[in-house]
Amino acid sequence: MQHGLYNLIFSRQFFISRIQLITVGLVLVVLLAGCSATHHANNKPSEIAVSANSPGAKRYHQKVKALQADLIDLNRQADMLEARQVAETAITYSGDLAADYELMRPAILHNVFVRMGLKDRGLCYHWTEDLIKRLQSLKLKTFQLHWGVAYRGSELREHNSAVITATGEAFEKGMVLDPWRNSGDLYWALITTDTYPWKELPPEEW
Repeated sequence: MQHGLYNLIFSRQFFISRIQLITVGLVLVVLLAGCSATHHANNKPSEIAVSANSPGAKRYHQKVKALQADLIDLNRQADMLEARQVAETAITYSGDLAADYELMRPAILHNVFVRMGLKDRGLCYHWTEDLIKRLQSLKLKTFQLHWGVAYRGSELREHNSAVITATGEAFEKGMVLDPWRNSGDLYWALITTDTYPWKELPPEEW
């Protein structure tokens, strides 16, 4: 009888402990899912790109070619060399930022470190700010940069990303350039097909 009672108490304590652990895990996921991923590569993507024989070089060049093509589709008046420059810069710099941020995977974990003050940067708006600044340094003529924000003001859901359009085109016709979503492996998609309800952030609020 005593043995059975002991087992019952122990099993309940174990069950409660498991629930507590799961609860803590879910809380972390919910709190940090709105914006965030270690980048363990030995070389930055910019270093990989200049070495044709290095691992990942083939995939890098395929990505650059694909993004360049999508940028040209976005802007039929685009300078092909400028589209290539944007593609190379956006892809390589996104990976460089992951290394600079000393990014922790998964992204949720890195957000925890930033919020605890153990990491300086790596939230989605950091990625957006840094990528836009880098692309602005290209002095683009046929493309225009925008700041996109979704679920603005929501502690749990707000997300930020760079957006690019043809010069003079409406924000809604743009393409999302999101380095955060895949932890430095640049994600891009048309605003009209992406899963986030993007709105333009006015330049004076950048």
